[in-house]
Amino acid sequence: MYLQSETYRADLMKALHGTVNARKLYHKSILITGATGLIGSFAADMLLYQNRTENTEIEIYLLARDEKRLRERFVSSLNEKRLHFVIQDVVNPLELNEAVDYIIHAAGDGFPAAFREHPVETMMPALTGTYQLLQYALHNAKKNALQTFLYVSSGEVYGKSSNMKHAFRENECGYWDSMSVRSCYPMAKCCAETLCVSFGAQYHVPVVVVRPSHAYGACTSIHDNRASVQFLNDASAGKNIILHSEGKQIRSYTYVADCVSGIFTAMLNGTSGEAYNIANAASRTTIAEFAGILAKKADVECVMKEPDRDEKQEQTPIEYAVLDSSKLEQLGWKAQYDIDTGIENMLNIRNREMNM
Repeated sequence: MYLQSETYRADLMKALHGTVNARKLYHKSILITGATGLIGSFAADMLLYQNRTENTEIEIYLLARDEKRLRERFVSSLNEKRLHFVIQDVVNPLELNEAVDYIIHAAGDGFPAAFREHPVETMMPALTGTYQLLQYALHNAKKNALQTFLYVSSGEVYGKSSNMKHAFRENECGYWDSMSVRSCYPMAKCCAETLCVSFGAQYHVPVVVVRPSHAYGACTSIHDNRASVQFLNDASAGKNIILHSEGKQIRSYTYVADCVSGIFTAMLNGTSGEAYNIANAASRTTIAEFAGILAKKADVECVMKEPDRDEKQEQTPIEYAVLDSSKLEQLGWKAQYDIDTGIENMLNIRNREMNM
């Protein structure tokens, strides 16, 4: 599938080279939850590519609920002897007897339809799922096996700001209405972050938190209905891109290859108990401008359409979602894709996938 794309393989190589001290992964074992999602699947492919090109002998454990989807996503890697599937819901006690060196918890539905249709199930991977994984991590830590538990949070934890004039830093926050169902995702992420640092403080589990900005890329879930994914689906099908608002909201966009290299950099080099933003200062733009760049590359138009009731309910109240990544950059990480290159690569990979 994606690995057959030359552009995708180049992205994997670039992400690998962009990971600070990637050699620390050699001969280690790593568990990734949310393995069929945008971030988790790219992270897994990067490790698989590292094994193939550098003979790094990394044991890769991928956790997902749906075995069929997992096998379809990694169909070209099913014969890899160091690839292992863990089929279960992350909210249940982890059914893995092997100890691992690293855990990346990236499971959860981070798209608007999930927030509206099943907010309870949206919250549980962050709450119960994180607790179950931390219990497993604690067991590993007691045996001196675990090196880092990395929690993939979200830039949404910063909430809505008033008159914000600069990018959010890790010690800042805005406002979320706890009585709004739309808050199910960011509030759960906030609680999970606190649970992680609490396990670190009380039980000495080494935990690091990352807060990605709006990550985008080709290998998205079929259920993902974020605006950038809908834009990509339309553009790659040769359809006009539909905007359900004026799209004036400003976002930090981060191409998935940069996002994943940032995750691994924080995991391998970050300080336990700390949070790190992942964002690209060269990719701050409005939703409408993002759609416009993609439309131009796909030779389609952007069309305004009045949102229906469900679409109105799914709209975020956040107008300004810009993150400061200088703390991560102090570890040596640097974003490698501007918005133009990231969108072009995303479209090329998706078009190749659709034409296979």
